[in-house]
Amino acid sequence: MAKITGIDVSEWQKSIDWAAVKSQIDFAILREGYRKATDKYFFRNVEGCKNNQVPIHGVYHFLYALNNQDVIAEAESCLANIEKAGLPKTIYVWADFEYDTVSNAAKKGVNLGPNECNLFTQTFCDFFKKRGYNTGIYTNGDYYTNWYRQDVLNKYPLWLADYTGEPDYPCLYQQYTRSGRIAGIQGNVDMNYYYGEKEETNVAEDLWSKTAELMAAESGYLEKASESNLDSKTGNAGYGNYTKYARDVNAWGQPGCQGQPWCAVYQFWICVKIFGLSRALEIMGGGFYNCNSIKNHAKSKRTWHSEPKLGALVIFRNGAHIGRVTKVTSTQIYTNEGNTSKGGLNNVEANGGCVADKVYTRNYSGIDGYVWIDYIVTSGSSETPTKDFLCEGDQGEAVRVYQKNLISIGYDCGKNGADGDFGPATKEATQEFQGDYGLVQDGNAGPATQAKLDAEIKKIGQTQKGFARFVGEVQNTCVVHEAAKKASPAIMGYPKLSKGNLVDVLGRYGYQSGWYKVCVADEHIGYVWADSVKPVDAESYKDNLTEQGFVRFVGEVQKTCVVHLKPKKASDAITGWPKLVKGNRVDILGRDGYEDNWYKVCVADQYIGYAWADSIKRV
Repeated sequence: MAKITGIDVSEWQKSIDWAAVKSQIDFAILREGYRKATDKYFFRNVEGCKNNQVPIHGVYHFLYALNNQDVIAEAESCLANIEKAGLPKTIYVWADFEYDTVSNAAKKGVNLGPNECNLFTQTFCDFFKKRGYNTGIYTNGDYYTNWYRQDVLNKYPLWLADYTGEPDYPCLYQQYTRSGRIAGIQGNVDMNYYYGEKEETNVAEDLWSKTAELMAAESGYLEKASESNLDSKTGNAGYGNYTKYARDVNAWGQPGCQGQPWCAVYQFWICVKIFGLSRALEIMGGGFYNCNSIKNHAKSKRTWHSEPKLGALVIFRNGAHIGRVTKVTSTQIYTNEGNTSKGGLNNVEANGGCVADKVYTRNYSGIDGYVWIDYIVTSGSSETPTKDFLCEGDQGEAVRVYQKNLISIGYDCGKNGADGDFGPATKEATQEFQGDYGLVQDGNAGPATQAKLDAEIKKIGQTQKGFARFVGEVQNTCVVHEAAKKASPAIMGYPKLSKGNLVDVLGRYGYQSGWYKVCVADEHIGYVWADSVKPVDAESYKDNLTEQGFVRFVGEVQKTCVVHLKPKKASDAITGWPKLVKGNRVDILGRDGYEDNWYKVCVADQYIGYAWADSIKRV
């Protein structure tokens, strides 16, 4: 196990001399912001690290949310800053919920406790996880023990503040002091250890410098009159649209379109040289030789943006031309383009004759938009796609977390338990889980398997104690509320359900237990009026609610009676079906109350309550 040293910094450290700092540390973690505000020194620190080759292991965001909608808004703000800074998805994005989060809310009349701590943290982390980022929890021993649930701690890597020697709990990072001293930083600074294996550090190789060097070498290349002297920079110059770029793309088994306009082929050639063929196709799509096809592909991949970014592809004049951004200022962008010619400001030259460097104002109306590119790959061949699954033979913290989650919902990973070694027992447990949830039983923990496992962990943690979870079908359009009351606002992400939608029902809450707590699409938690949802499998639903040892039967009501919430006359009537009349039939699920004088009943395959036993006779 590696143990390397780094720092975490924020605006409290003010201006940092990163040139002096870099020889004293192995990595940095930067505060991105708080609420929806950006740390005043965040972008300055990003540039300082990049310019001095200080690996950025992650960023952290201090949560000041009052509700779950605030959390999503803060996460969106954090993501925008990360993208603007050009940071890769291989960094960790840390959720920081702590004492100031709670005290700030209290000042505004909102009481936050462990439930909100777990909910807010999961919402923030899942937001980034779904977008392909590494994510985790920053916390201390008090919050670890008294605030966070174990299923939440098991779900994400941990960055633990522990200033008393070795960490008391398993963690990926340990903040071991708040009073470190580093030349180049005024005053104290937080110091950290990283405990992961070196090959798992996600310290990535920045390929932008290689891209810039390659484009500089190609600048001045002239297209050829014929297919001779293609490798010469200036020989056989002409206007036949013949280039070495088209020749090479053809050789890679792709349409090089020799003898045709080549601005897009040139950019594809650059991508293949830097990232490899498969990644280049992922960036630009199979129709990489057509600018509008590239634009549509980027929109489908959600890499299409209206703002420039260093290294982005820029498309002009309704798909007539394409270049690559080499510099961004507050008012201008600089580009490198193929199939163009040199010219003045805002001069788009489609089907010109050379590779040239150009400049445009950022508000130039001829700019359609930008395809953002991450110039980051993990160590190893750039041709190899990033591995997004766990399989037999894998080892490390990610495997251990995965095993703990499997074990927590009843699957056996072998006698060594969560040992961080993906062996035959873990593969067998994975196949069993995949079979139970209708997934392909390949024994590999791929994105679908891990997403389903994460969803199950989330639903178990959110299920009301003593409640038998079931799948329900929505009977009519209804709003999904943040709390179990009509005045509560709708949740973000999935605010309304339609007839026929399926949801996981996790509990009953609110006045007279008239609300179901539901999980929508394995992700969104909220509350709906219970009358709006009916169990899909009524028999299993009733079996789950039948008291142990009781033989369920169907009863016929002999006289009008109230269906109570509890087995006593003073209890309120249930909502949905508060009264039974003579001739109604109900399922009897048990006996309860004083001298077992009450039947536990299920009315209309849905509504659960208690009726006086003398009112019902077995059919």
